[in-house]
Amino acid sequence: MMKKFVYLPAFILFYFSGFPQNILRGRVISEETKKALPFASVYLNNTTLGSTTNEKGAFILPNIPPGKVTLIVSCIGYESYVKFIDPGSETKELTISLKLKPQELEGVVLQAFDPDGWQNWGKLFKDLFIGSSPNALNCHLENPEVLRFRVNADHTLSVFAKKPILVMNYTLGYEISYKLEEFSFDFSSSLLLQKGYAFFKDLSVVHPKKAARYEKERKNAYQGSLMHFMRAFFENHLDSSGFEMNSLAKISNPEKDRAKKLFSLHKDSVFRDTVSVEIERVTLPNGKPGLQKTVNTADSAAFYKKILREPDSVISHQLVLADSIGFAAGSNVAGIYFNDSLEVSYKWKGIPVTYKTLSWEHQKENHPVSQFVFMNKKPVYVLGNGYYYDVYDLKITGYWAWWETMANQLPYDYFPPGKLK
Repeated sequence: MMKKFVYLPAFILFYFSGFPQNILRGRVISEETKKALPFASVYLNNTTLGSTTNEKGAFILPNIPPGKVTLIVSCIGYESYVKFIDPGSETKELTISLKLKPQELEGVVLQAFDPDGWQNWGKLFKDLFIGSSPNALNCHLENPEVLRFRVNADHTLSVFAKKPILVMNYTLGYEISYKLEEFSFDFSSSLLLQKGYAFFKDLSVVHPKKAARYEKERKNAYQGSLMHFMRAFFENHLDSSGFEMNSLAKISNPEKDRAKKLFSLHKDSVFRDTVSVEIERVTLPNGKPGLQKTVNTADSAAFYKKILREPDSVISHQLVLADSIGFAAGSNVAGIYFNDSLEVSYKWKGIPVTYKTLSWEHQKENHPVSQFVFMNKKPVYVLGNGYYYDVYDLKITGYWAWWETMANQLPYDYFPPGKLK
């Protein structure tokens, strides 16, 4: 990973709308009986592109943009099928076999559930899953009865869902079916691990009079979001899109280093630092006008002794450019990796008052500020639509940790007006 990275902004070309759209065809069957499975859900993760199988188990997904996607197939009583594919390379009809769920394992898990789970943990789950941003006020979890809660011995909360979670986002105009795969919250560290697959239905199709309002809210949610950042990074347009990256690496404290050097040279001598220079007009001894300079100094030993009590290292906050941490990772895929933590700021948007009230640190912030930590010293890979994978290698804190919830979630096939696809 320490080789020189070469970033290729031309990656974005594959995502422009002038390219042909793909069609995905296939058939879903039971692995045990080899019989067709009708009414199975088939969709591309986190998009509005999906369908259900007919009585023969067949499906067709048209108008798929070029590029890799995650195909999800689910059916009641069966394990979900998940595969990362390139529809453009799938020239033949797919045959997808689903395995029956092992019922005996489900019975074991059920014994450990909290019988009063929703009463005890429902609010916490909604705060983490739906969020607490202004959009969360109009985003509703429709079927809480499908959720099961378990508190583990390692002081974590696990949440399971026996069916897809149905979320109605009346602000952004989406009905979201979310298949929860993993949800674990660590009470000690406040670390949330969440994984799942979402299918979006656009409510503006059935409520066309609300389409303009939905679009306004979607654009606002998109600006400065993690999806917006990933797309801008992929295109190498971070600066022109309003983003700035800074290093959070620790470096030697330069002021303390200077103070140490002064004391090593002068020991206990009095340090005289210039505090001001005064220039005044005077009459010279020869009677002619002239200028006189007076240099005012002060003993600064106390100041440097104070500096010696500062930490040995400070945060560098050095500007980081996308092409210094981005690299080509294959056809139409960009990688991102930085050895230390990254701070990402979005300069073109303020932050909600509700976020500022969360802590005194946020009260000093005027625009969204988030942090990246590459947990396992591994890169994350980004596609042109903003999708990124190997998500467990990336820890996100700050503004995005609060904002990136279901209340502000947008499908990957959403693009703001005027943005080429």
